[in-house]
Parts: sequence; structure tokens; C-alpha cells
Amino acid sequence: MATSEEVFISISPELYRKNKSAVLVNQTYLLMSLKHLQNLKVISRQKQELRKKFYKLLSTTLSNIVTLQSRMPTSDIPEIIQKHEHALPRTKSEAKTKTKKTFSKKAQIDEELKLIQEKLKELNS
Repeated sequence: MATSEEVFISISPELYRKNKSAVLVNQTYLLMSLKHLQNLKVISRQKQELRKKFYKLLSTTLSNIVTLQSRMPTSDIPEIIQKHEHALPRTKSEAKTKTKKTFSKKAQIDEELKLIQEKLKELNS
């Protein structure tokens, strides 16, 4: 007879193999999960270190920009030129001619085609 500590149960060999394989598969999944978690810890540490390096680089670059801007000379426009610019009345047509036109390549090609077509119409008429 069995003692109070030992209990024997009869399980079919097929069921035993099936449950044993399920336990082993779950154990492998758990070990793989632990491995991934350890990798994530390492990656998060590296990420923090990279953030610190980036912050240091950014702060040094900003300080360098500030020092360069403080060293750069300022260009002062003479008063004669400023008075002359304020004295000139500007109309809408003058403002349009002075603005720089920037078109895309497609717009430039269309504009050239229109000019060529106008010239051809003048020649043919």
C-alpha cells in the first residue's frame, strides 16, 4: 500500500507523451521570452546612453552656434540708403516687377511654350 506522501496514477503513454511535449514546448517559449526580455533591457540601456550622447552633442552644437552668431559682424545699412528707400513710392506694378519669380520646371516649360506659340501666331498672321 502507498504511504500518505506517495500517490500513484495510471496514465496512458500517448497522453503522457502529449502532455510532456506540451510542457517542454511551453518551457521553451518561456525561456525564449526571458531571452527577449534580457535583450530588451540591454537595448533600453543602449537607447538611454544614445539619448544622453545626442543631448550632449545637441547642446554643444547649440552653444557653438550661439558663439558663432555673437562673433559674426552685423551689417549696418547706411542712413542715406535707408532714407532713399523710404522716399521712393512703390506702386503695385513696381512691386510685381521687383519680386523674383520662381517657378517649377513644369511651369517654366509651359511659360516657354506659350511664348513660342505667341511668336508663331505673330509670324503666321
